[in-house]
This record gives sequence, structure tokens and C-alpha cells, in this order.
Amino acid sequence: MQINPGGRLDTKDIIGRDNEIDRYWHILKRQGLVLSAERRIGKTHILFKMREEYQAGYVPFYQDLEAVHSVAELIRSIYATVENSSGAMPKVKAYIAKRSTLLPKRIGGIDLPTADGTWQTLLADVFDILIRSADDNTRILMLWDEFPLMLHNLQRNAGPDTPIQLLDHLRALRIARADRLRFLFTGSVGLHLVLRSLREAGSTNDPVNDMLSLTVPPIARHHTCGLAEALLRETRAAPLEIPSLASAIADHVGGFPYYVHHVVDQLDQLRRKPTLEDVSAAVDHLVYDPHDPANLKYYLTRLSSYYAEDQRRLALLLLDTLARQPSGTRLPQLLNLCKHGNPLLANEQLLEVLTILAEDHYIERRNCGSGFAYDFRWPLVKKWWKETRP
Repeated sequence: MQINPGGRLDTKDIIGRDNEIDRYWHILKRQGLVLSAERRIGKTHILFKMREEYQAGYVPFYQDLEAVHSVAELIRSIYATVENSSGAMPKVKAYIAKRSTLLPKRIGGIDLPTADGTWQTLLADVFDILIRSADDNTRILMLWDEFPLMLHNLQRNAGPDTPIQLLDHLRALRIARADRLRFLFTGSVGLHLVLRSLREAGSTNDPVNDMLSLTVPPIARHHTCGLAEALLRETRAAPLEIPSLASAIADHVGGFPYYVHHVVDQLDQLRRKPTLEDVSAAVDHLVYDPHDPANLKYYLTRLSSYYAEDQRRLALLLLDTLARQPSGTRLPQLLNLCKHGNPLLANEQLLEVLTILAEDHYIERRNCGSGFAYDFRWPLVKKWWKETRP
């Protein structure tokens, strides 16, 4: 297995996701899915694996929507994705040629219409042609990566009406073609944040209540150790010491494959036999390196991008407080610590933001035997936060 921090992995190198993927296919038999988790946990690789090892009865199309800023771009992206996929293309090309007189935009030599003013019809038509071009009893599966970020882009560029209308239109399509069409949305920006913003702008609908929302879990510890062991075999690690090194890596980074690759990459660059002390030093490198190779600063900067100012202020207070605690903190103690510098803070405000942070995968509530306690979800993020924040 190749050490590859941040790069695309071969499908065979995606470890510890078979159970989740089996569950997702089972759910897709009855309804669509919304998968959320923080960046770099492996959502995109799950979609790649589902696209390349899809079950019978499905025709999957993967799209990365991060750079989509209009509905016109979304429709063009669907056309381009289908064009670059095998099967059903003659009918799709014929359809595009028929509509090309609306506006001569070209993708790969094919005239493409604009979606201005008529996007609802064009979006319904493209799914209709995909369904009609597929075999009977086969479902079209759209794997839409970074879907919430696309909605955020739409809201920022065109106001809230466009993403609200798009969400409602997609829901209507899913219901009308439930026999032949499925969607799987993923995003590191939680869909809950975008929907909350749209509700504040006047949306009264629940546009994904027909879909099941799940959080992509970290890979299990034994899979984390298995991944670390496989990667360590590519280094100069002594074979007999690999299990203990892998266990130490799992202790430091949890079930986060991206960080496992980064730590082993640091060990490989030693060009000698690594030790347990080297594992700790490699983790410290991720935390203290000013170049931020693991992009941990993202956890801080995204608060300014996606949280309202009052929410961001309280989120920083809660996270700063938790970072200073050596272990999980019970709710009454956490609230008291946060209100120490400002007794006028309302518990309701703190609880609301605490819920948002949990939904957004910064923190989690754990059973500590005598009750529940809150802490950072990832030990490495907590270490970085503690060392970086004043």
C-alpha cells in the first residue's frame, strides 16, 4: 500500500469501509442518503468505491460540486459527468443537440443550453433522459459530493431563493421518480448549517425529510491499526515493532485515515527505523508546523465562514474551554466554566451552539460511566486547538 497523505487512493487501498458501504446500499434501496462528516475523514473515497464497485441495478454518477456556483453550472456538470461516463451517451448527446439552439455553450464538442430562467425544466429533463437511457428496473444514482457547499455558494451568489427552489425541486423529482432515481449527498459543511441559514431567510420546508441523514463514522480501531501497519510496512520499521507503532498512531489520531497517512509519511521521511518517540514527534509536527500540513486550521477558519457572529463567538468559547480540560467535561461544569468570565451568558445560548458543534463534528458526547461528558471528537484536533489558541 502506498503512503499517500491527501491524495486519491486506489479502491483496493480503502480500508475499513465495507460495513458502512453495505449499509448505504441497503438504505438506497428504499430512499436517498445525506452523509456528513468533517473534511478528510474519507467521504469522497467512499463515493469513489461505490461508483467503481456499484451493486447491480444501479448506474452511478459521481460529481464534486464544490466549484459549482449556479444552477446552470450544476446542469452543465451533470452533462459533462455523463459524457465522461460509459453507457447511455448516444441518447444524451442527441438530447443535448436537440436543445443546443438555446445557447451555444460547449462541453467536449457538444452544444449545451443555458439554465437561465428555465433550469427547473432542464434539470427535470436531464434526469428524464438518463432514466430513459438506462435499462428497465435500473436506478440512476447521483453521488453528489460537497452538496451543502454548493448550496452555500448559490446562496452567497444569488441569494436564498435559488437554493431554496433547487432543494424543493430536487425533492419533487425524488418523489416523482422514486422508482428510478436516487441521490446521495455528502459534505464537510453540514447540510444542517445551510438549511438553518435558509430557514432564517424564510424557507419553511424540510427539503430532505424524504432522505436519511447519517454521520460517516471514524474507522474502527482495528481497521485504523490495520491501515497503519500496512503503511508502516512501506517504511524502514522493524517488522516486530510495527504492531506497537500502529497502536500508538491509533492512540494519537483516532480513526482518521488522513492523519494516519500523514503520521506514517513523517516516519518514512526519517529514512531509518522509527520508534515510539518518533510517532509522538510526527504528531507534534502536524500540530506545530507553521505550514499546517494536515490543514488543522480549517477547523478554526470555517467558523467564520459558516457561523453567525454570535454563534462563532460562543463556539470559540466552548471549544477553548474544552481544549483546556484534560478529559471530557460534564455539562454543568462546562456551562459554569464558560460563564466564569461572563455570568450573564444564558444557558440556552450555550446549549444551542453546543448542539451545533456536535452536529458539525467538532465535539461529541461520551458516556463516562456516571453520566455524559463533552470533549473534542478528535484528539489531534484538541491538541492543535490547545496549542494554537491563546
